[in-house]
Amino acid sequence: MKICIYGNYYLPYIVNNLENDGHLVLLNQFSPDIDICIVESRFFMYEIYRYLKIIKKNKIKLINSILDIPPWPLYYDRPTNTVKNYTRQTFFNFTNKKQFLYNCVNLFKVNDKKFEFTNRFNSTIQHYFNTFIRNRIYFLKNYRNFLKHSDLNLSLSKYTQKTVKKMLKLDTEVCYPCVNSDYLLNLPKVKLKYDAINISRIVYYKHQEIFVEAAKKLNLNVIVLGRHSDVRIKLDCPHFYFEDHHKIMTTLNEATFYVDASEFEGFGMTTVEAAFLDKISIVSNIYIHREILGDYPLYFETNNVDDLVEKMKYVKENGIKPKNDEIKKKYSISSLKNRLMSYIESLF
Repeated sequence: MKICIYGNYYLPYIVNNLENDGHLVLLNQFSPDIDICIVESRFFMYEIYRYLKIIKKNKIKLINSILDIPPWPLYYDRPTNTVKNYTRQTFFNFTNKKQFLYNCVNLFKVNDKKFEFTNRFNSTIQHYFNTFIRNRIYFLKNYRNFLKHSDLNLSLSKYTQKTVKKMLKLDTEVCYPCVNSDYLLNLPKVKLKYDAINISRIVYYKHQEIFVEAAKKLNLNVIVLGRHSDVRIKLDCPHFYFEDHHKIMTTLNEATFYVDASEFEGFGMTTVEAAFLDKISIVSNIYIHREILGDYPLYFETNNVDDLVEKMKYVKENGIKPKNDEIKKKYSISSLKNRLMSYIESLF
């Protein structure tokens, strides 16, 4: 079978396994003679839209994997949810779906070598016709219409499945992802440098400040890795952003345990990666953590610093062994390949 995969999150991990089974796999490139096209997330939506006529004409099966539907872009009081921004996203959707219009609008680029009037004109074109905005129109209309072209839509979790049903009024099947299990299981043990670590974007709903406050009360050596998206948040601990995933996993391997204080997660991949490295995790008691992680971590009451302090102190003093056998089995590369192939075979 000739398979095209668009993704950079988890689907690339299974490419070698599919090829070992005799399938021809193209990663992030399209060919008109493929049998099936699997799209990992909404971030590839417009690229696939520009191939949609070929996909329909050649009867190529299209599978979309839905990572999550974050709630805050849907709030009416968000600055992105205005009539002007609805219009701009509608224009962006219209111009980026068609290859010809996409090429045309990208001719009008701002360039320092051009005249000021030309740059102003080009800037206006980009502002109104080529600016992507994550708002209600994007999720509830544009993304929903794209998913309706699929032969099969997959959700990363039951939580995502329920959210898609509620927000987009679409049915999906649950297909849990994988981590890079082969790589993680072969990372050598190293000398521990940190008591605890958190790895996620520094934004308000991730609540790294709660993690740092609890660590300070216990005098623990902690670190946070992630893009500092909300500069209003100040963290009194070392915090860095690495693009190199190997560097991130190497640093995770140097910590005794992992902490996730988030009040929202689409899946929570890093906690699963921590399980593969035999780290115990302490996580907020939110639905998605309960679904994905089961009995593996210790849970604390969301946004409760005192409860987090108690759990961190317990782990630090007792050095408990994580219950991670089920996690390693469920989220391995081979398990995802088998799950995905069962869905693929059901389409033929």
